Amino acid sequence: DNTTMSLDECLQMALSNNENLKNSLLEENVSRMTSREYLSVGFPQISFETGLKYNFEIQKSLIDISKFMPGVPEGTEQEVSFGQKYDGIMDLGISQMIFNGSYFVGLAASKALIELSEKQSFRAKNDLIESVKKAYYVVLNTKERLILVNSNLERIKSLLNDTEILYKNGFVEKLDVDRIKVSYNNLNAEKIKADRLYDLSLSVLKFQIGYPVNDKLSVKGSIEDVTLSVNDYDIQSFEYSDRIEHSILNTNKRLKSYDLKNNRSQFLPQIYANLSYGYNTSSSEYDLFFNSNRWKNFGTVGLQIIVPIFDGFNKRSKINRSKIVVQQVENQIKFLERSIDLQINQNFIELKNAIESLNVSKENLVLANDVYNVSEKKYKEGVGSNLEVLDSNNALKIAQTNYYNAYYQAIISKINLDKTLGILN
Repeated sequence: DNTTMSLDECLQMALSNNENLKNSLLEENVSRMTSREYLSVGFPQISFETGLKYNFEIQKSLIDISKFMPGVPEGTEQEVSFGQKYDGIMDLGISQMIFNGSYFVGLAASKALIELSEKQSFRAKNDLIESVKKAYYVVLNTKERLILVNSNLERIKSLLNDTEILYKNGFVEKLDVDRIKVSYNNLNAEKIKADRLYDLSLSVLKFQIGYPVNDKLSVKGSIEDVTLSVNDYDIQSFEYSDRIEHSILNTNKRLKSYDLKNNRSQFLPQIYANLSYGYNTSSSEYDLFFNSNRWKNFGTVGLQIIVPIFDGFNKRSKINRSKIVVQQVENQIKFLERSIDLQINQNFIELKNAIESLNVSKENLVLANDVYNVSEKKYKEGVGSNLEVLDSNNALKIAQTNYYNAYYQAIISKINLDKTLGILN
């Protein structure tokens, strides 16, 4: 079955099937999960520990027993074990961060990271739309060229048939027939190339939209359906923020600024609260291990304050590095703004020139068509030559090709300007 698709249908299929765009959307989810991971650090951290241990070789120490036994000579040592064969523990621990400057900076940075991934997905979508549109209009252009070749073949074939009849009746020379046959053969060769180019352009479009390469596909419409006018654009209302690349750089600048804040926050103290409660026991015999009376409870509660004092100027070096990185992004933003100004000027002029060339090509097409019609009429009435018809037909073919190529170039210029202004959709 042959499926016929419009531009909008091609765009929808591409947005659903493109693997690069899918990965960009998945990267958004990765950023969200990373943000949640970081957020979890600020919640209470609760853990339970339990275990049993068999001390097959108990650690021993030597002590001076004269300290504990009067009458025993000083320096008399006795081997003593301070453990038993079996140990057990059950411990519930809770830790809560009270203050950590890096944590709060990181929370803000994680939100900016999500925003950055969303903007990168939008840029990937924008690039895909541009690629699909250009591929679609290449198909339409090659389709028009194929139609033109077939139309020219029909005209030349009709002329060849008429000339062969005239030759058989002795009204023209064989040279006239051969001359037309050369043009006919050249057009046949051109048709073969046009067919291959059309198939190739369809293959490119199929690849862009994720359509099965071996399945048949055709496209709707004509490139003449596109409205072209420079009056549709209000360049003065353009804002740099309309360009996704500019927006991405500004978000990246925020991330670098958060890195700078994070390094500065390292000078602040960190405060943590912790609580631990549990039971432990020890026994020389394993069967006493399960006697509940032998399990003794213990508990601790504490506050931990970490105050940085000196780290060999490590934090200062990180702060200076972060400042330089922020300056680099600022320079990238300024360079992009100057580049955008140049792109808008260039693309606007290119579109204006392309539309003017299109108007000239359209006028030439009308004239070439009139010339051909007059030449064909004169030849049929016997007052003109077939050479005149061939020349006018070649001129018509060139005018037709130039017209559709000019239309295609104008459409490409429009797409480029739309993308430069951030309004491509």
